[in-house]
Amino acid sequence: MPLIVRYLAFVGSWLVFVASFTALFLSMRAVLAVGGYCAEGGPYQIETHCPGNTGWLTPVSIWTGLAAVALYIWVAKGLGASLTLLAWPILFIFLSFNFLQAGIDPQGAGLTGILLGVMFLVMGAVPLFAWMFQPGNLSAAVAGTSHIDGRSIGNVSLDFKRRPEPDGPIHLDVRDYLVLVPLWLLVVLAGIWAGVAVFQA
Repeated sequence: MPLIVRYLAFVGSWLVFVASFTALFLSMRAVLAVGGYCAEGGPYQIETHCPGNTGWLTPVSIWTGLAAVALYIWVAKGLGASLTLLAWPILFIFLSFNFLQAGIDPQGAGLTGILLGVMFLVMGAVPLFAWMFQPGNLSAAVAGTSHIDGRSIGNVSLDFKRRPEPDGPIHLDVRDYLVLVPLWLLVVLAGIWAGVAVFQA
């Protein structure tokens, strides 16, 4: 795979994922604000219409987020911050905040919201902490498993068993961090902006 294509896939996958997640996050908040359920279309009289574009934006954002992860796995191939490692924790940890806020709100979901928030938080945090104990995964989470010139240094491990340190170094160089981490942060900020813009359109 040409290096420029891998860079484009890294930037594109994170941009699309963050924009999709931001739109999903805001859509979820909007639906929770009207009671946690809504509907659009169909032959029946609808009591609670979905606010704004949430009726179509929610399912579309889920599918585009999944497509972004696939793009990272199959094309970026470990270049830059690992979407393979971080997609699941980002999704569940941040969505848990919406449930928790709705549960705490006197007019919100009450105990159900709190229980769902705690469940989502556990579903995101436990795998994240388990994965971070695997050799090289902390570095992969923020800068990937490839040098800036495309040379691979290994793969992330998504199982929960702590493995011994592999033979030989699998770490990135300082210059890798200096290029890949700022690029990732810029893409994340652009993705948040894009997600907010799509939600508000």
